[in-house]
Amino acid sequence: MLSCLLVLELLMAAPSAHAREPFRWEVPGLVSTVEVPAQMNVGGIPVRMRVYTSREPVERLLQHFATAFDDAGFYLERNQRQLVAQPTLTALDTRTFTSYTVILQPEPGGLTTVVLGEARLGERQQAGPFGPLPVYPGAVSPLQGDFEGARTLSFRVVAKEAQVRAWYREQLTRVGYKEESPWLFRRREQRIRLSLSQQGAWTDAVLFLETTPEGSLTP
Repeated sequence: MLSCLLVLELLMAAPSAHAREPFRWEVPGLVSTVEVPAQMNVGGIPVRMRVYTSREPVERLLQHFATAFDDAGFYLERNQRQLVAQPTLTALDTRTFTSYTVILQPEPGGLTTVVLGEARLGERQQAGPFGPLPVYPGAVSPLQGDFEGARTLSFRVVAKEAQVRAWYREQLTRVGYKEESPWLFRRREQRIRLSLSQQGAWTDAVLFLETTPEGSLTP
């Protein structure tokens, strides 16, 4: 879920320009690295993600990355929109049209999960159709993503969470999906998981579609 929200933070717009050396991430107090898919595409934009664990506190890491972005000559918007609850910082390299985002999650024992993302906005391609993922009526800015064997659909809509759940249950069962467990639907080799979160009058929705050889899916 966090990765899907991260890519929403990554998709910022700004003028493109000339090429330069790629930005090098350095994580103070590095403890461990988590493997993530190397190839991702969100809304037609190539996205790269990295996840680390650091022993440094959130405040120290925020200052470190703010300084690193500033030293690299990136654009930092003063009042940044926060799409997730975790402390987040986004910068833009206007010369390569690349967006850089950091999301920090405090963990037990004084550790911090550090999610780093790069979105190559200048290489955006036309996204394909949503296919088997139905879009709720009135959805705002539906965003499609491809993550090595899985497809995602995320959006916001002014509706109650219960209304969105009921609509998807009806739509998916109508086209042959069976609800195997709460908000998990399967049809032959395809499995769709629905995740919803109520935020005031808005509901944030993420659908995950997995397609694998029939019989290889686990509950």
